[in-house]
Amino acid sequence: MAHTTASAQIPQHVTSLLSHLTSRPGVQSTFILSRKDGTIIQSTGLLATKPAGNSSPNVSLVDPAAEEQSEDTMTPAESPTPSTPSSATTPNRQTSYQPSQAEALAARIFAFVSSASDLSMSLSRPLNENTHGSKTDSNGLQEGLGNGTSRDDGDGEASEREDDDEVKLLRLRTKKHEIVVVPDKKYLLCVVHDAAHPAGNASAGLRSRMTLDIAQVRSRFPALKQEQVFLDNAGGSQVLDTVIESITSYLTNTNVQLGATYKTSKLSTAGFANGYEAAAKFINAKPEETCLGVSTTQLLHNLSTALKFQPGDELILSKLNHEANSAAWVRIAERLGLEVKWWSASNPQNPICDPNDLKQLISEKTRLVACPHASNILGSIVDVKEIAKIVHQYPRALLCVDGVALAPHRQVDVKDLDVDFYAFSWYKVYGPHIAQLYASSRIHDQIDTLGHFFKGTETLDLKLNLASANYEHVQSIPRVVEYFEPDVSASWEKIAVQEERLQQIILDFLNGNDRVTVYGERSADKNLRVPVISFTVRGTKSQKLVEEVEKRSAYGFRSGHMYSHRLIKDIIGLEDVEDGVVRISMLHYNTEEEMTGLVKVLEEVITTL
Repeated sequence: MAHTTASAQIPQHVTSLLSHLTSRPGVQSTFILSRKDGTIIQSTGLLATKPAGNSSPNVSLVDPAAEEQSEDTMTPAESPTPSTPSSATTPNRQTSYQPSQAEALAARIFAFVSSASDLSMSLSRPLNENTHGSKTDSNGLQEGLGNGTSRDDGDGEASEREDDDEVKLLRLRTKKHEIVVVPDKKYLLCVVHDAAHPAGNASAGLRSRMTLDIAQVRSRFPALKQEQVFLDNAGGSQVLDTVIESITSYLTNTNVQLGATYKTSKLSTAGFANGYEAAAKFINAKPEETCLGVSTTQLLHNLSTALKFQPGDELILSKLNHEANSAAWVRIAERLGLEVKWWSASNPQNPICDPNDLKQLISEKTRLVACPHASNILGSIVDVKEIAKIVHQYPRALLCVDGVALAPHRQVDVKDLDVDFYAFSWYKVYGPHIAQLYASSRIHDQIDTLGHFFKGTETLDLKLNLASANYEHVQSIPRVVEYFEPDVSASWEKIAVQEERLQQIILDFLNGNDRVTVYGERSADKNLRVPVISFTVRGTKSQKLVEEVEKRSAYGFRSGHMYSHRLIKDIIGLEDVEDGVVRISMLHYNTEEEMTGLVKVLEEVITTL
């Protein structure tokens, strides 16, 4: 950009949001205006420059009939006349101040926002009056947008009613330009784009192909209609409407024992089998390689008990693991006298499962390597394919991957990853409380059966499940799988793009605050991390920050070690492991407006603590 003018200290949440809005190509100019009167507080880019001579404005959003003499942008203190709407539009050419192109555009932006606000209020007031101030339901999207912000400038109940339908974002597009306006309580953030690169993504084509219809997405999750803003998604997602309907239908119509010959039992048995087919398809496995059970923790304990070991075997366990993928192996090692080697990390702020460190630990004695596909604390994505190559250089070594933190965010292909075992939980992937374990058919002969002596052993489920998994939950899994269809790869790419935008907003703010330490990748790059963000604030307990946010807003997230105790204690090195980190975890059904609202609340809370 060619030029920048500024005249005031801008709050961090505002600069973070502006940084997010200008992170895409094609930005020509930016403005921060006073929400009160439209005064230019800061401007950057082409419109802030002083053109040679009396050339006409180069942004077609400005009225071409107004032959304004362009000047450097002036701050309120420097300008002979403030850049208010009246000063920019009064046609007194002999005596009045001639506004610059930037001031004229700012005036029109202010008028645009004011008009939109009037329209918003005319829509919301009758509803509020009819319901005596109660909150009106919407399609789920607007409900979420209206409830993630603090009201520090409100005027009691009346102000809160007005905020219910306040303007959140304005976008105006012409053939040559696009202008995006995001209102804040005290500021108007404005970005002018070249129409060849409209606001939204790295390119217009990618935007059109890869942008989710957020309103449609949110309409599929009934829980999103309530006031709560869900940002504890790494602990469990909200559930799809069709999953809820499927479970209700099963319990109403087909809740019988499997395997009988009467009609209802046949229907129930077929639904159960379809659940296994869908679960296997979801990760590109076969049904006979799939076991469904109560939790990932339980399934991994069953596996550790059934897997064959020899004296002298060694186990390599990552300290980035959720305890589910460590405790089972530690327990069996203690029982059988096996050696455990801990795969640690050297960087406490950005720990990784470094393949080079693994090479120093692995040997001919290695029986199993256990690591996450993504950390449930850091959000960092682990290069599982590279790790699998290293592990499989040793004939008896097997790789067990915990995919719980990654499965809600990325498409999983166990064949492409070349893993031996892979586990994840469906209740974090928009489904019911049930988990899944994959074991490659090539190593089934290395797994003993836990089942009754008269049962078969031809499938992983028969080997590891002591009883059938929950019927109503299993038969609902196809409803989750079909959510991503018909173009599964495109659906997952859209999810990744959306989530990258969400975490960019939060990370821009956190990385810019010198009291905050972010753990894991500081970049929002979707190739490096999923939207699970953990941090601490110097001088403040993590749970205290969470509680202060809860007092001011409807945001819900948590603090603690989240069962990655060894990571928090041994690598990150926090003294109070139970208090741990603050973790904010998003899914694709969260919105950018929710994130910008959260930044405002976090800035307020961190400032006061």
